[in-house]
Amino acid sequence: MEALVRRMARRLATRYARKRHRARKGKLDVRKTIRRSMGHGGVPFDVVWKNETLHKPKIAVLCDVSRSVAAAAQFLLLFLYSLNEVVERLDAFAFSDRLVSVNDLLDDEKVDDAITLVLARVGFRPTDYGRSLADFMGAQGSRLDRRTTVIILGDGRSNYADPRLDLMRAVNDRARAVIWLNPEPETYWGQGDSKMDAYRRFCTVAKTCNTLNDLERIIEDVLRTYRPR
Repeated sequence: MEALVRRMARRLATRYARKRHRARKGKLDVRKTIRRSMGHGGVPFDVVWKNETLHKPKIAVLCDVSRSVAAAAQFLLLFLYSLNEVVERLDAFAFSDRLVSVNDLLDDEKVDDAITLVLARVGFRPTDYGRSLADFMGAQGSRLDRRTTVIILGDGRSNYADPRLDLMRAVNDRARAVIWLNPEPETYWGQGDSKMDAYRRFCTVAKTCNTLNDLERIIEDVLRTYRPR
């Protein structure tokens, strides 16, 4: 798990947002300088410089630990813990009927203790994705921007509560990318109280992930498929 998550984290970390703008000094923009010099017989009267600003990505992870994912909760939390170990800027949340920050537990506790304490804090309760999304936007909404990748680990089962698709749309509109890893097979999406078919419309990538083999298989696929904005 640690090796696979490190691979994902390295790939995410290299996809910085690159912004180039004209400057009075910096690296010579040869192509633009030549193009502007054509009107002067090739003499470079108008020299164009370029600056490149690299912004490190931010990652926010929402991990479902509700009753409906009881069988996969430890796997999802192990993924979350491993990601926290290797990503410099990560905001970690766990949710069931509500959402809470778990940065303190992941930072201060060993993996087994952290998983136990997260489950004791908010685990194995009826799921309310709508309220959890509202809690997330209340805590993190103002910080979401085009440098933020949001990763959701959960089955998308709303327990027949309001799924708050409006908030899911808002997350998608503000974030750089939304990646959803679901422990259920796609054939279950949209059945019963699953709102995954509706949620996936606002995801850059949505994949089934419930084993290490799944994780290894989709890492390259996820990172190849999503196009940062």
